[in-house]
Amino acid sequence: MMYENIEGLSPEDEKELRILESQITELFTLLEKKEIQTSQLKDENAELRARIQNLEQQLSQPQQQLSQPQQQISPPQQQISPPQHANQQIDTIIVPNQQISLATSPSTSHSTYKRKCPKCGAMGFAIKEVDDKTRLISYVPVKIYAKKRVCTKCRYEF
Repeated sequence: MMYENIEGLSPEDEKELRILESQITELFTLLEKKEIQTSQLKDENAELRARIQNLEQQLSQPQQQLSQPQQQISPPQQQISPPQHANQQIDTIIVPNQQISLATSPSTSHSTYKRKCPKCGAMGFAIKEVDDKTRLISYVPVKIYAKKRVCTKCRYEF
């Protein structure tokens, strides 16, 4: 008992005092556990911060290595122009400090395009195109409406 010098307490008060003393000891042990846990979390936080710094340094190093060889490359002596095709689409990809052009012909992009329902995944003949009467494109010479696709399996319109 913590307070052994207290005399003349009734049995009920002594019982309540023992309960309070046990609660105090439990709280102290819980407090010690929480302090240990916070110190472990602080250590882990410091390790993670160091790891982030290392990763950031590794990220900056390849960028420096990429920028150095570009300075050494001399410009080409002759400019070769690509053949001019009608209806050719050119996409430009911008990479840091570089520009790369990709040419795609309309025939290849059309052959890879497939109609697919975003809801059920049906493809091909299950998808039909119909006029979208809510979107009018032209009045002259006849009314021309925009097209919308309808899945014949799930009736989803897109």
